[in-house]
Amino acid sequence: MEQNKRRRTRIDVEFTVQLNKNGFSAIAETQNLSLKGILCTGVEGFAVGEKCEVLITLSEEIVIRIEGKVVRSDDSGLAVDFILLDEESFTHLHRVIQYNSTDADVIDGELTLPAFDA
Repeated sequence: MEQNKRRRTRIDVEFTVQLNKNGFSAIAETQNLSLKGILCTGVEGFAVGEKCEVLITLSEEIVIRIEGKVVRSDDSGLAVDFILLDEESFTHLHRVIQYNSTDADVIDGELTLPAFDA
């Protein structure tokens, strides 16, 4: 049996997001989202290893901006690992994850553990 190596809870949510890289932009639908990454469908033009910007628009005033790196691109979707986001974007992302999770306390508990190997 394969052990779950994920360090952050993934939530199944459907957002329309924008992905940008070097003057190229694509609109995609999310399959799932975590504090560490996103899985989108319907995306072409991005290759594994490329850096990109992920924009999740929650309202006219609130846009979560995340710098990421494509870690998978195949028929099952485009997976982006989050590299950098500012404090305001992190706060909004954290709230979205909490609101859509089955246990918001688990999400808070994950913040005490490192998301990456040192």
